[in-house]
Amino acid sequence: MNLRLFLILLIILTTCAHAQETISEQPTNNGQIIEEQILLNGYVDLSGNVLLTGYATPDSLDYMPFLNGTNYSFDNNSDQLYAVTDSLTSKKADTWNLNFTLDGYYSDYSITFYLPPGSQITKFDIQPQLNYEVQVKQDSLILSVHGYRIISPWIKVDYQLPPADVQAQQKSQITSAASILLILLLVAGATFAFYRYKIRKRTGDIKEKEPKDQELEIMPETTTIPETETIPVTKNIRITGEMQKVIETLSEKEKSIILLLLRNGGSATQADIRYQVEIPKSSLTGIINALNRKNIIKKREYGRTNIIELSEWFLSENKV
Repeated sequence: MNLRLFLILLIILTTCAHAQETISEQPTNNGQIIEEQILLNGYVDLSGNVLLTGYATPDSLDYMPFLNGTNYSFDNNSDQLYAVTDSLTSKKADTWNLNFTLDGYYSDYSITFYLPPGSQITKFDIQPQLNYEVQVKQDSLILSVHGYRIISPWIKVDYQLPPADVQAQQKSQITSAASILLILLLVAGATFAFYRYKIRKRTGDIKEKEPKDQELEIMPETTTIPETETIPVTKNIRITGEMQKVIETLSEKEKSIILLLLRNGGSATQADIRYQVEIPKSSLTGIINALNRKNIIKKREYGRTNIIELSEWFLSENKV
């Protein structure tokens, strides 16, 4: 009995020592472990190339070995990363392997991979401390992985592409969709330019008709934002079952932002969100952009900050 107890204690002490050694190997600053943050989207094409876009702390680039020998850009002001690499994938027979492994310690880790339409995952393995979600949207396979306070996270995915004839059809559909999108953008641009021209002309006509001796109302000096730029408020927001389903798919920090907007009547400034939710500025920009891409929120400029509003799609009770 004593021998069994001794062996159990020995295993526990060995495990604790290994964990302490792993943490001690992480880079430190005056004894404090350096916490990195990443929020990335990875778009995988049929040839295995991966387009990575999103946000990362500057020091985290040193822990991304796949960037070596890769042309990439990083904006030190916004912490935005843009890279195209073929180092994350490999192929054996008909099976592709996606291996996304990082070094370092991450207080906030979020990566979403978009596999080619029609792909099928044959094997999937991630670090046990990570959470994941797999979705199918418009025939694309979406793999979302996130975690907090993670050491050296890794993701390994085996997947197979659809048959060659299906791939050719998909390429044709993508080309057609891109052409239609380009035409729509041109039409929208022309319509917008015409609309602005009409507004300017109408404003000019009104100014010409104003009497010269008319007394103009002067706004107080404390008013720096015109009335048309006031923050819109959506009252009496009722959380529907569909809204709740969308909220449940979000990360904890994304949820906190959406719940804050719901409590505030549907909108808030980005500065207020940062102070109330207590998310670092470098992370908040990436999270808001991710929510914007998911069509859950929309943002527009408001002085030196942005107005963040819940989208009409999210507020609608008839979402698909």
